[in-house]
Amino acid sequence: MEWLVAKGGDVNAIYNFNCNDKYPTPEMWTEMEGTPHPILGYIDLLYGVIIMILYIPCLVVMLQKENIRLSCFKIMFLLGFVDLCAIAVNSVTTGVLMIEGAVYCSHPKTIFIAGALGLGFWCSACLICLILVLNRVLDILFPTLVKKYFSGSRTTCVLLIPIAYGLYFTILTPPLLFTSRYQAWFFDPFIYQNKTLEYQNYPHTANNLFIVVATCALYGYFCAAISKQFRKRLESTNKKSHAQIFLQSTLICMANFIAAMVYVYMQFFPVADFVIVIGHMSWQLGHGCPAIIYLFMNTTIRSGVSKIFRFKKPINTRTTTTVSVVGHGHQHHHHSSSLQ
Repeated sequence: MEWLVAKGGDVNAIYNFNCNDKYPTPEMWTEMEGTPHPILGYIDLLYGVIIMILYIPCLVVMLQKENIRLSCFKIMFLLGFVDLCAIAVNSVTTGVLMIEGAVYCSHPKTIFIAGALGLGFWCSACLICLILVLNRVLDILFPTLVKKYFSGSRTTCVLLIPIAYGLYFTILTPPLLFTSRYQAWFFDPFIYQNKTLEYQNYPHTANNLFIVVATCALYGYFCAAISKQFRKRLESTNKKSHAQIFLQSTLICMANFIAAMVYVYMQFFPVADFVIVIGHMSWQLGHGCPAIIYLFMNTTIRSGVSKIFRFKKPINTRTTTTVSVVGHGHQHHHHSSSLQ
């Protein structure tokens, strides 16, 4: 984004981004280089709209006073907000561009800005996801550390890190750019031949590799620790809640894991079209699946959404109630100070 600001908003003045070097008008770029994909475009668009509709009531429930005071819900809310913004880029905007058959030079300024924002949202969400899993792991295995690092306003301070991280990628690194020819976003605007490596975003590659390594390490440790507790014959309710924590956390991060690996590979090496589509779908699922997981697997959010839409009568909560967090099924009493 800094390149665009430095050139006063003139994308064609950016080095190696001059669309006029090949065709004189955006319309010619679309006609000569683009490939319309109306069916896939409408699917992307529909998916984006549905996810937004599902996600918004989940965020409303997270903001409720009894929920937002918990550190995990603060993390989940930021992740949800970032996911919504990312879906606007990788599904809604992508759908419109796919229907048209657009390439970068069809709408250079719009795609440049959207790609910069989409990249920032992706990298920020990756880090938030890891913080979320770390929060859950500490909550189960080291409750005292949760109080130390996530109590009160400390969670907000921790969440400033992924916000700054996302802004770094948005402002200071090369943006993702859409091309309907390959039905996905690349760093190469495909204006010139054999210049792909000149457009690479190496901080993005480092981010994706870090996510892969950190996710494997964290889940490996998590699995070992949970298995050890299982061998100690935990109560059946705890076994069930821990299994739910593992399942839901895994589902939330698995799409990010796949997208991270595919996007790193396809930026450097030629791959089949279906691999590119899988990578893009993983990016979409990485930002969309949390909403589905929350609604189907998180008792607190599902109950809260049901009350909002009056799908069922509100439950009397005057007695001590429990909250299952991060779609993780792990329960905390409202009067508990373990996450405050």
